[in-house]
Amino acid sequence: MKLVARLAGLLNRRRPKLSVSVYLRAGSYFIDTIHGSDGSEPCIAAGPAEAVVLEAPHQDLGNAVLRGLQRTTHNFPYPANQQEWREVIAPLLSTAGCKSWSAFAKRASSLRVDQDGEQFGVLPCMREKSSFAPVPGRELELKAPSAQELGEVIARELAFAASRDGG
Repeated sequence: MKLVARLAGLLNRRRPKLSVSVYLRAGSYFIDTIHGSDGSEPCIAAGPAEAVVLEAPHQDLGNAVLRGLQRTTHNFPYPANQQEWREVIAPLLSTAGCKSWSAFAKRASSLRVDQDGEQFGVLPCMREKSSFAPVPGRELELKAPSAQELGEVIARELAFAASRDGG
């Protein structure tokens, strides 16, 4: 009886949320994996980061996002000081060829993709100096999108953001 209850618990266990940030900057998309700390929801964008050129097929962008989502962990050590935060952002800056977050952010547009089982949420963001804030009312929900569909939605939303943000 205990074995059956244990198996039922394992089958009913919810998979944790997976997340990435996707940026459009200087003719490329940058996909940065977001991690959770101590089992929390993803909130630390620490890479690995991957670049996809703007001219690449939407399927390539969608596949890069799906790879990034699968890299999400939920046991990332929470940065304790400024040096550790610099190390967190290093994979993205290295991939983008930038020396600082502010240099990267001032010419980027951004959105976040969350995956919860078969549900995908695309949350476009607006640039605010050197940070990004969600754009209320622009969230999109997709159920089990193909890589092509996911890439198309992301490309469209980031093109809109770039025209709005002047980048």
